[in-house]
Amino acid sequence: MLEDRIKGAKFLVTGGAGFIGSHTVDTLVEQGGRVVVVDNLSTGQEQNLNPRAKFYCMNLADESLGDVLECEKPDVIYHFAFYVLVPKSVENPLLDIDVLTGTLRMLQKAKDIGVQRIIFASSGFLYGNTPNLPATEECPVDPVSPYVIAKHAIENYLKFYYNTYRLPYVVLRYAAVYGPRQVTGAMADYIRKLSSGDQADIWGDGTKTRDYVFIQDIVRANLLALTVPADHPNPVFNIGTGIETTLNTIYQTIADILGVEAKPIYHPDRAAEQLRYSLDISKARRELAWEPRCELDEGLRTTVLAYTTRRSSQRP
Repeated sequence: MLEDRIKGAKFLVTGGAGFIGSHTVDTLVEQGGRVVVVDNLSTGQEQNLNPRAKFYCMNLADESLGDVLECEKPDVIYHFAFYVLVPKSVENPLLDIDVLTGTLRMLQKAKDIGVQRIIFASSGFLYGNTPNLPATEECPVDPVSPYVIAKHAIENYLKFYYNTYRLPYVVLRYAAVYGPRQVTGAMADYIRKLSSGDQADIWGDGTKTRDYVFIQDIVRANLLALTVPADHPNPVFNIGTGIETTLNTIYQTIADILGVEAKPIYHPDRAAEQLRYSLDISKARRELAWEPRCELDEGLRTTVLAYTTRRSSQRP
């Protein structure tokens, strides 16, 4: 039973004050897990921290992370900490160096203290501009950005540590995750600007597509990753919907929910952009018994309402 794998177990969650991390922490705590959060609060927020989780404010690359792991001795590590703004990684590829250094130190210590499993939040962006959509896990990696290169490097390090030291891992390649608490990325910007009476920027003509998956569906996948056999020969799973939606459609839908006019500000497209994006989730359906439950319209309404409610509560 999944519940038996969570209740009483200790989980260390990197990026546990962030968007995906904090929702996962909340569910782990609710189901009886003991949770330790490591986050430097660069994009994570204190208000997202679960009061029942132990918190260490530190950068992943901080050498004292090894002391935290030695002290806490988690059974499972959820690794969410990452610099998430892909265009910024294109402008400055050095942004991902800290997370690579920190991940390697973490894996070395995890091997030494006997961590039972590492679950890594990877990305469907790894498939780049493949013409084969929806993309399966077998599609080749297309290094369209330093962000993709860094994510894939960590996947390869995980495979190395399993092959060499039998440190079990699961890789979840997420589609475009959205939902309450999201503060970075295009959709969050659309909601923030449109709800304030402004218009948001779109790079390109808005016909780029993304595969949008709601945060609670992601959390279920994160928990189901605990059921993957430790000796799985290829524990890599796409987590998405398989449905392409254009940026223009997302923008218009958010505007309609807010009851405002949609007149995005278009700019010439940026370098290293992914033009189309959807993930084949057959493997997750078959092996994890996972599939998305939240329809996009419902998820968007929930997300917009959460943002406007939170903004109202923060006003003096």
